[in-house]
Formats: sequence, structure tokens, C-alpha cells
Amino acid sequence: MRFRDQAPLPGRTACLALMARFGMPAHITRHSVAVRGVALYLARRLKARGLDLNLELVQAGALLHDITKHRTLGRPLDHALTGAKLMKRLGLGPVATLVGQHVRLSASRPAGRVSEVEVVNYADKRVIEDQVATLDQRLEYIRRRYGRDEWSRTRIEKMAAMIYRMEREIFVLLAMEPESLLQIDPQKEQDPHEDESFERGLAGRR
Repeated sequence: MRFRDQAPLPGRTACLALMARFGMPAHITRHSVAVRGVALYLARRLKARGLDLNLELVQAGALLHDITKHRTLGRPLDHALTGAKLMKRLGLGPVATLVGQHVRLSASRPAGRVSEVEVVNYADKRVIEDQVATLDQRLEYIRRRYGRDEWSRTRIEKMAAMIYRMEREIFVLLAMEPESLLQIDPQKEQDPHEDESFERGLAGRR
């Protein structure tokens, strides 16, 4: 899944402005900022291993993944779908794809694929509120909070099985252990726009 020829993506500041514009509560903003940090940490290292990932897209998808969650609480609405619709309305089609699959990946996902979609989905499964956690801890949190009936619990377990497989796929590529994420500070991941500025500066000195 590649989004190389699309319109410019919103950077960190623009995403935060959108989050404020659409009334994202502070606690969801903190969660989204932490997910951004985990997602960029993983994406940069996967990119260094040869994967063709768009870091700006990863950042935007991570920051905006819960953009409509507060509007769906207590209502029979799927915030991934409402968020994706909002992104499309704003002309952010590539971001809509990530937002729409941040809870559950598409059933048609090719086995073994690790794209921007998987990175943001997985990063969200490693953050409880605004703290990095293990996948086991996050899934137990999801079970307690959302496993209200048999239908919900069945969906959660199907999702969990896919996420555990995806975790193995990601960390085989990285040659790291999943627990290593517990040591990172998500706040320290810089804006990918700064990466580009740094690279341009290096090129100018060569």
C-alpha cells in the first residue's frame, strides 16, 4: 500500500490544530501523541531495514486516529469509521485509510505485509492512555473496557490473534524484542519534516 503521489500531508503542528478544531479532549490528545511516538520509533527503524514507509503519513495517522472518538462514546458508532469519513471529507484520503483500520485491520490484508497501516494499528495497541505498555497489558485493558458481551469478546479475540501475528512479523524484521518499546520515550520522536530538513542540510555540506 503506497501513497507517494498524494497531496501534502499535515505535519505535527497541523495535526494538533485539527485535533483542537474538532474538540479532541486532553486525555485522548495525550494518548494520540504517545501513539505517534511509538509509531515513528518503529517506522524509522523499519525504514532503516529497507521498508518503504512514509513517515509523514505514519505521524498523521497516529495523531489523528482517534479524532472522532469522543463523539462516539456511549453511542452505537465506530470511531474508526467516523474518523475515516472525516479525513476523506478533509481531503486526506491516505490518512483516512490508516484511521479506518486503526482498530481492526482489513480482512483482506496480505499475510506478512507491514505498511503504514500496520505500524499505526500496532502502535495504538502498545499504548494505554498515554503510557507505553506490553501488548498483553493493552489487550487485557481492551477486554475489560470493551468486552461487554459475547459478540464483543469474540471480536476482540479475533483482533488479538491478528495483532500477535503482526507483532511477530514486525519484530522479526527489526531483530528486536517487543519489550524493548517499554524503554523508549515517545515524546522524543521528532517531526519527520525535521528529518527532511536535516537531510537537506547534510546534502548541502557534501
